[in-house]
Amino acid sequence: MKIIIFDTETTGLLLPSTAPIEKQPRIIELGIITVEHGQMTHMKNWLFDPGCEISAEITKITGITNDDLKGKPKFRECLVEIEHYFSGSDLGFCHNAPFDTGMLKTELALLQHAGFPWPKNMVCTAQEYAAVLGYRPSLKQLYELAMGKKLEQTHRAMDDAYAVYEILKADDSLKELHGL
Repeated sequence: MKIIIFDTETTGLLLPSTAPIEKQPRIIELGIITVEHGQMTHMKNWLFDPGCEISAEITKITGITNDDLKGKPKFRECLVEIEHYFSGSDLGFCHNAPFDTGMLKTELALLQHAGFPWPKNMVCTAQEYAAVLGYRPSLKQLYELAMGKKLEQTHRAMDDAYAVYEILKADDSLKELHGL
């Protein structure tokens, strides 16, 4: 079984679906971890030039600056490589999957790109644990519950994807539920 865990950092939050696609936020960072037969096989992180300036608020949240993104590739330039990591994945995990998949769908729509190799099934760890806990936990809360220690959350894509990976490795009930 091939699992993909990913996270995005963006220029902002998704607007309502009725907003023009050009006004939607852009991905500035994508972190991907692949897991096969229970073992991590790849980690890949990209920074992207979104084609616009990022706000001071986004820099404050992520630590990513406009200078960090200067000279970085556009999302479209890395699409073939991104598809390679997703290709053949049986299961995908994100903390807040509707947002991260929505951001990828936005980038794909801007490129008018169809046929992306989405995982056969997507799991949102925030939603999975909301059913158990009675509230939708933040990644920081979930990490502390699962790992018994604090998460020094950086709001960086690879760090957040890796935190989800650690939670999956530690939670036997989640592994059993999804046949991991």
